[in-house]
Amino acid sequence: MAYETINYENFYTGGYSSLNPEYGNFVGYRLPFGQLSSTTSIQVANQVNEVVSRIREGVKNVEIQQIQPDVFEQIPKEQFAEIKAIMKLTGVRPSLHAPMIDPAGFDPQRGYQGELGREDAERRLFDVVKRGHQMDINGNMPVVIHSSAGIPGTEWRPEKEKKPGEKGRFRAEEIIVIDQESGEMQKLKRERVALPELTEEELKKHEIKERILTPEERLYSVNKTKWEQELTNLAFYKKHADEIIGNAPAFLARFSNANADEKTIANMSPQERIQYNKLREAEIFLDNVRMNFNNSFEKAYKYGTPQQKKALMKIAEDYTREMKKVEGKIWQPIAQKELLDKAINGLRQVTTMEKKGDKIVGFGPPPQILVNVEDFAMKKSAETIGNVAFKSYKKWGEKAPIMAVENWQPGAAFSRAEDLKNLIEESKRQFEKNIMEKEKVSKAEAKRIADKLIGATWDTGHINQLRKWGFTEEDIIKETEKIAKLVKHVHLSDNFGYTDSHLAPGMGDVPFKKIFEKLKKAGALEKAKAVIEAGALVNPNLGLKMSPLKATLHGLGPGAYEAALPPYWNTAMGMVGGYVAFPLAYMPEKHFSVYEVATGFAGLPQELGGAIPGTRSRFSGTANA
Repeated sequence: MAYETINYENFYTGGYSSLNPEYGNFVGYRLPFGQLSSTTSIQVANQVNEVVSRIREGVKNVEIQQIQPDVFEQIPKEQFAEIKAIMKLTGVRPSLHAPMIDPAGFDPQRGYQGELGREDAERRLFDVVKRGHQMDINGNMPVVIHSSAGIPGTEWRPEKEKKPGEKGRFRAEEIIVIDQESGEMQKLKRERVALPELTEEELKKHEIKERILTPEERLYSVNKTKWEQELTNLAFYKKHADEIIGNAPAFLARFSNANADEKTIANMSPQERIQYNKLREAEIFLDNVRMNFNNSFEKAYKYGTPQQKKALMKIAEDYTREMKKVEGKIWQPIAQKELLDKAINGLRQVTTMEKKGDKIVGFGPPPQILVNVEDFAMKKSAETIGNVAFKSYKKWGEKAPIMAVENWQPGAAFSRAEDLKNLIEESKRQFEKNIMEKEKVSKAEAKRIADKLIGATWDTGHINQLRKWGFTEEDIIKETEKIAKLVKHVHLSDNFGYTDSHLAPGMGDVPFKKIFEKLKKAGALEKAKAVIEAGALVNPNLGLKMSPLKATLHGLGPGAYEAALPPYWNTAMGMVGGYVAFPLAYMPEKHFSVYEVATGFAGLPQELGGAIPGTRSRFSGTANA
């Protein structure tokens, strides 16, 4: 008796028609099967078994995914050597997803860990690269590094009156700022506020109209308030010194140029000695003023603009030169007070920028002690990525693994294309600086190598989540266009724009066809491996129990044969008989008599639509398992 079965899996997508090239979940773009890569489970340390299981599916590329640092540390180094041997035997190419280690040194629970945290991240990431390189057969294995793992980012909203691609299309709804001194972070939101500075129209109408205060304006206001408090503290200590000094200068006028030696002090009258002792007492407060001034000056110089730094240097030179003239003099405290007065006033002027009428008074804004956390993390993350790439190059030359920096989910730092692009370009500059200074490589050669070894991993599911903030399909495509030239690796994942659903391509609303077209136009698609991240289909808690690879083949529809000719995978599933659908082509090892009709469908092998596990696979010789 012959059996003919059709496996619908868990979804019914319409009537079968192998003549319809758009059948099923087809996304409209046929990505060659050879570019597809399956992932290992992120939940287990036995990656050898995971790799073998993926190879049995018939893929030519496998990505080792261990995003949990503690699980990654449980993988023995021997496993990487064994994986290399398996891949050499089968011709499969590897890639590696590094654990979630924030390149800038942020910790999800403890926040920013300072420069030591960044250095720790650099060491850990390079160790991941070293261990992963053990399974790299031909060199240039992609190593995926998350652009951030513990940094919250800017929340964006599109302006309704501006079209996709138009300048000013997006506005910051909420930003996260970090105090560069303490490492503490806080949110600043866009909100409506009532301000005391009324317009002429409001004065006439005797009403206050609420105005929108942007996060950037609020950041400026917070920095200004913080800096004014700093200057107020300086004035507080100086006031006490002024009160103690009192009329001492008038009583000690004849000693204005005298040295503070024993002979001079002995010639003082009792009243002059009292006044002199007041000067010595005032020195305690003046020392506090000086220390606080030094601290404030250092902040102003560290976080000021180039123009401000130039003006501050002049203040420092004048202050130092004049102080040397009065060292060891009776009048040193008096002169010190006057010089501190002058220096503090100069500091206030340099770090103040206010509008008085039509004129701008002051050199510039207050020191940017609080900054957008993404601006803060940019250089630190780039330093880590650039350094790891340089260490890899120094060890393995141009066969070193490729640092493929991945865009993370919206709400995290560097989630949009523009920010990811800037991070990658900054990382390249760090790498180029290292290789030119330490390896004496020319600038042009350094740039060529940087372009080869540092690029982007473009995650389609992550970028599509911008839809929850009102981004349109065209906006998502524009994001891809911005990053396309830097893409070296692709993560395929579908969703509906709200959560990282990890569905197979075609099951959500990610615009895969247009994304692939943008990547192809930039020359990135043919070189990149497309990693299937459809973990939702195998998640036991969801009960879908589908093969991510099979579902992806239905969505991407590559040719069933290497020549990329029909039948295509999205239509072949509907064909009865022949190479891809006839159930007896699988030929279970066990004799069919084992599966009695009386046991029902559940007693049939999986090859015939039942529940009994089969034993054949593509890796072991059966072409269509």
